Amino acid sequence: MGDTLITIVISSITGIITFFFGVQKTRKEVEGLSITNIERSIGVYQLLIDDLRNQVEELLIKVNSLEDKVDELKKENRELKKMLQDRA
Repeated sequence: MGDTLITIVISSITGIITFFFGVQKTRKEVEGLSITNIERSIGVYQLLIDDLRNQVEELLIKVNSLEDKVDELKKENRELKKMLQDRA
């Protein structure tokens, strides 16, 4: 009976210790996976941000070009109005 009790106690202690080490290992693995997923997400978002930044720069160039054309057309319009007033 004594040997059986010692075996049960040692097995229980071994199981408890193994359980706690297993829990710690699992937590560390989950934390590692979380960090990896976060890094991947950051990479994806960085690509999106870079792409959007490029699109904004292209649109700003187009806007500036269109503003220049509008200014030219306004100037031409003023000149044409002046020419019409001088003829009248």
